[in-house]
Amino acid sequence: MSKKNKKKIFLMFFIAVFCIFSTMNSSEAVTELKLSDHDVCGGLKGEVGQYWFDQVEKETGGKVKIKAYWGGVLFNEEEQLNALSNGLVDIAAIYPDFYPKQLAIFGAYWLFPKGPEKWETIRWIYKTSIERIPEFARELDQAKIKILLMENGLPMAYMARYPISSLKDLEGKKWRAGDRWNLKLLENQKAIAVSVPWSDCYMALQTGVVDGIVSNYDGMHRQKFDEPAKNILAGKAIGWSQPMYYCINLDTWNKLPEDVQQGILRASENTEKTFSEMYEAEFDRIVEAEKKAGCTVQFYSSEDVDRWADENCLEKLRKIFVDELTAEGIANSSEMLDQLKLIIEEGINKEK
Repeated sequence: MSKKNKKKIFLMFFIAVFCIFSTMNSSEAVTELKLSDHDVCGGLKGEVGQYWFDQVEKETGGKVKIKAYWGGVLFNEEEQLNALSNGLVDIAAIYPDFYPKQLAIFGAYWLFPKGPEKWETIRWIYKTSIERIPEFARELDQAKIKILLMENGLPMAYMARYPISSLKDLEGKKWRAGDRWNLKLLENQKAIAVSVPWSDCYMALQTGVVDGIVSNYDGMHRQKFDEPAKNILAGKAIGWSQPMYYCINLDTWNKLPEDVQQGILRASENTEKTFSEMYEAEFDRIVEAEKKAGCTVQFYSSEDVDRWADENCLEKLRKIFVDELTAEGIANSSEMLDQLKLIIEEGINKEK
C-alpha cells in the first residue's frame, strides 16, 4: 500500500472517529425531559403545551427538549404527583384538586368560587399567593416539586344528559365533580354528588352512571364529554380557579446548569404571557364548535352564580378546611384563608 493511500485511510479513519465523538458530544449536550400528562393533546391545552416545548428548546439554545406523553400513557391523574415526587418522570401536569392531601392548601381556591375572568389577573393571584403565603411554597417543597408553567382551564361549565337551563335543574340528579369541595357544593344544590375518575367520565355519562358533570369547560370539551352530554350550561363567573401546573422534580431541576434553568424560566414567562390571548378566545371557540355539533348551549344567570356561591354553605366548608389544617399542625390556617381572600379581592379589583 502506498504512503498516499495510507494517509487517505488514516484521514478517513480520523474523520469517522471525529464524527462519532462529535455526535456523542452533541447528544450528551441535549437533555431530554420526559413529561407526563393525563389529559389528551388537543385544543388550548395542546396548543399551549407545544408552544412551551418550542420555547424551552429555543431559550435553552437547544440544550433541553421536552418529550411529552399525553393521555395518561405513563401515569393517570391520581398517580402523577407521586411519580413526579419520586423521580419516575421529570415533568408532570399537576392539577391540585386531584391531591387533597399533598396539596391541601391549593384547594383553598375552590372555597372562593367567584373571582376574576382574565388570565392575567388569575396568574397574578396564583403567583402572589405563593409569594405572600408560605404554606403554598411549603407544600411544593414537601412534594419535591417546582412549578415551571402556570395554566388555567376555563371556568366551570355543566354538561348534562338531559335538558338543563339553570342550576335548579341539578336537583335530584347524579352529578360528578372532581374535588370534595365542589361535591359539597353539588349537594348544596340538592344534587346527588358522585365521585368518578376523570378517565372514566365519558363512559359514566354514556352509560348513565352520572347524569351530568361539572368541571372546567375546555377540559370537558377536549375529552368529548359533550358527545354523550349535549346539554350545556356555561359562563365565566363560576369556578374561575382551574389551575394546571407543569411541575418539575426538584432533584431534576437542581441538576440542570444555571443557564439552562434561566432559559426554561424565560420560556415559561413567554408562554404564560402568550396564554392570555389564547385563553380569552377559547370560550367562544368552544361554544361555536358545540353549537355546530348539535349541542344546546345556554348561559347561567347571575341568580345561578349566587346560588352556587352560597355564602352560608361556603362558610361551613371554610370552617372544615381550617379545622383540618389546624389538626395537621398549621395553627395559622384561618389567617391564611383570610389572606387568600384579600389577594383574590385585590385581583378582582384590578379588573374594575
